Amino acid sequence: MIIMDYKKAKEKLTGLIQNPDTEIAGIDVLKGRILAEDIKAAESVPAFDRSPYDGYAFIAADTEGADKEQGISLKVMDDIRAGQVSSCRITKGTAVRLMTGAPLPEGADAICKYEDTEEIINNGRHEAVIIKREYHKGENVIRAGEDIKEGTLLALKGTVIDTGLIGTMASLGMTKASVYKRPLAGIISTGDEVVDTERDVPTGKIRNSNRYTVAAALAGMGIDSVYLGHSGDTRDEMKDLILKGDKECDLIISTGGVSAGDYDIVPEAMEDAGFKILVHGVKIKPGMACAYGVKAGKLMLALSGNPASSLTNLQCVCMPALRKLCGCLEYDHKIIKMRLKNDHTKGSKGIRFIRGRLIIENGEAVLDASNEQGNIVISSTIGCNAYGILEDTGGPVAGGTLIEGFVI
Repeated sequence: MIIMDYKKAKEKLTGLIQNPDTEIAGIDVLKGRILAEDIKAAESVPAFDRSPYDGYAFIAADTEGADKEQGISLKVMDDIRAGQVSSCRITKGTAVRLMTGAPLPEGADAICKYEDTEEIINNGRHEAVIIKREYHKGENVIRAGEDIKEGTLLALKGTVIDTGLIGTMASLGMTKASVYKRPLAGIISTGDEVVDTERDVPTGKIRNSNRYTVAAALAGMGIDSVYLGHSGDTRDEMKDLILKGDKECDLIISTGGVSAGDYDIVPEAMEDAGFKILVHGVKIKPGMACAYGVKAGKLMLALSGNPASSLTNLQCVCMPALRKLCGCLEYDHKIIKMRLKNDHTKGSKGIRFIRGRLIIENGEAVLDASNEQGNIVISSTIGCNAYGILEDTGGPVAGGTLIEGFVI
């Protein structure tokens, strides 16, 4: 068996990954996709100087000496809304009434709010406005390019497209982008004891929860999946499903059949299907039982049949490689400091990953983790958004201890 340190196993997997193919996608389906190109601004936003609110535009120098007692009166030349352009040029002693978002009229260099003025209205027409304080040049003017300047690098290739980037692209008139194609993973379940989830469970059998758990975890990483089927404990049956996945998918993930028992036939079936075994076990708890293989650059990740073990291995060891397979620029876990909220009663002589929910308490990252961390305790993953890393604790770890971990 090729049992490996988990960090070395991560490096081995990520080192095998090449960027996926690309495609063009419309802006309405870009959320969560991975950019396959840098995004730069082809124009400035806004494209013109404009008003931040309803008010008046004028020449700042005209307001010199103005105060609440002695206001300065300016003649109103025009009244414009957002989307309109004034035909008037502001000259000494004049102003233009304008709405939020309206372009700054030619000649004007300052803006004030309606509520800071006294308006002179005659027969429904705004004839003059009295300014009641001094303004400086450029005051209250939103300048062209204040949001985005032409040529600005907005996002790098490999960035996960979020709501803000989509909104920014829309403001620039960009309606599509080059993105990496979503990988397709084939999922295989193994074991004579496994039955379909919707079936009644005979004594001695278990429902196939891993099929859905793995698919959900992959979807969260941006990977599509297809269920290839269930294999009993025979090499030939497993080999056929692996070959099917090799033909149809970009990646194969199986659960079960990777320990050292008489019916743990998955590693042998992988070799029968032409996959070279790279790793057969990683030094972690839970999730030690696994086998990673490669065939012509394609990965197969054979994980434990224990639900929590398979998920821990997938998220703590395999996830960086899978993110890289999606095209992510930042694919590895970002290690942070976090404080244990409660006592952890189970010690470890090696690396132990503990599942939990990362919360903020008193400005500090805190891992709220249940003590129910067993290999089969899938319910402990409910609400799990982070893992803590315990190294050679030897015994229980007290609540309040500062440890390392990462968000998933």
